[in-house]
Parts: sequence; C-alpha cells; structure tokens
Amino acid sequence: MELMTKRDRTAIFIFFIFLFILGAPSAVFYSQGYRVDFNPPDGVLKIVQTGGFYFKVAPDHADIYINGKLTKGTSMLTNTAYIENLLPKNYDIEIKKDGYRPWKKTLEVKEREATEARNIILFPENPQFIIMNQAPPKITVSATSTDKKKTVESSEYEISATFLEKDGPIGQQGEKIFLTRFSEKIGDIFWLNDYYLIFNVGNKIKISEIDGRDGLNIIDLAEFENPEVIWDKNAKKLYIVSEKKTYLLENLLP
Repeated sequence: MELMTKRDRTAIFIFFIFLFILGAPSAVFYSQGYRVDFNPPDGVLKIVQTGGFYFKVAPDHADIYINGKLTKGTSMLTNTAYIENLLPKNYDIEIKKDGYRPWKKTLEVKEREATEARNIILFPENPQFIIMNQAPPKITVSATSTDKKKTVESSEYEISATFLEKDGPIGQQGEKIFLTRFSEKIGDIFWLNDYYLIFNVGNKIKISEIDGRDGLNIIDLAEFENPEVIWDKNAKKLYIVSEKKTYLLENLLP
C-alpha cells in the first residue's frame, strides 16, 4: 500500500483550509439569521435577515399552522410558542385545538423582528349552558377595560375602541379604531377581558377580539331569543336572560 507523500498531505490540508475559508462566513451569516430570498415580490434574488412569530394562546396545547402547515404547538407551562428563521413576508396563521373555534389571521414578518400575538383565546365550539333557578347578579357595564388602557364605544350598529395608552402592536396612544358594523342593533357590550368583547346582535351572542390586524376574529358563541347578556368578570361567569329564564355558562375563559 502506497503511503501519501508530504506533498499530497500538504495539498489536502490546503484544500480543507480553503473549504473552511469559504464555509465559515456562510455559517456565521446563517447563525445571524441571513437567508437568500428566492421568491421576493420584485423578483430579484436578495439576501435578507429573517424574523419570526411569538404567540401566546389560551388554552394550552394549541397547534399553530403557518400557510396550512402544522409548524409548532404551544408550551404546556407558558402557553407560548416562538417560531423563528422566517423570511420577511406575509403568512397565513391558523391556531387550532380540538373542541375549540380556530383563530385565523394574516400577519407580516419583518426583518430582525418577532411579530407578536400574545392575547389569543380559543373559545369552545359547543358551550354548555345550564338553567338557573335564580336571577343573575346585577353587573354594571363599563366602557373602560380592566387595564385602563382602552375604552369601547358603540352606536346602535357600530363598535369602536379608543386606546388611552399604547398597547403593544394593536394600538397607539390616542388612536381610535373602528372595529365592526352590523345590520342589526347591538346590545350591551362587556369587556370579556382586556382584549375581547362580548355582546349580542339580535338573537346571537358574539365575541370579538380588538386586534384589528387583518380584520377581526368574531365568533357566534350561542343564540337565544331576545337575549340579555350579563358578564361577571370577577367570577368569570356568563349569564343570558331569555324568555324569562336565566342561563349560565362557566369556564368560558380558560
């Protein structure tokens, strides 16, 4: 068996040094989030820095789909998920959990930024109301959210929110945002929590988020005849008065 000469060993050493010189910058750039965007809007290949998404979802163990592909699940301990190394562009997001209504929105990823949606609640598909034998508590409707950062206003057919302080990516201080409009009259509006509203439109009980990026997620929770909605935020109990009966829903919020 012929042994390698000193010249051969030197050539191999120089070859590996050459590969290292070529590969090291690429590895550094990759570790810093640089990628080649092969499908930019203007059709010109370019090097960009990636961004990501940060989600906080209740209840836990929710599945996050990006552009229709299951990408990650939320943590059991923190209810959060961080998805990184995404090219800067718009993504279709869907967050799902069995037995709950999905949350959908198109959100933009920007270079070197994590786009946040940290106030997501998934509501039950089939809420189970029970009939009570007593009258519901008397709850005063408040226009101001519990965190004192927002107020809600409604006419007979429209709902708007005003941000008294900056609140993350969804509103700037002093900003008034038109939320939604209906063809039927809107009943009393309660702050379900600091980021969701509950109210009735005609016979339908509706829940709406206030994050207006790419429109609102609004769900029809239930339907009753001529309902009166009462939300006890301290006890986290929903009362519906309909046809002289009082219905109770507990555990609406995770």
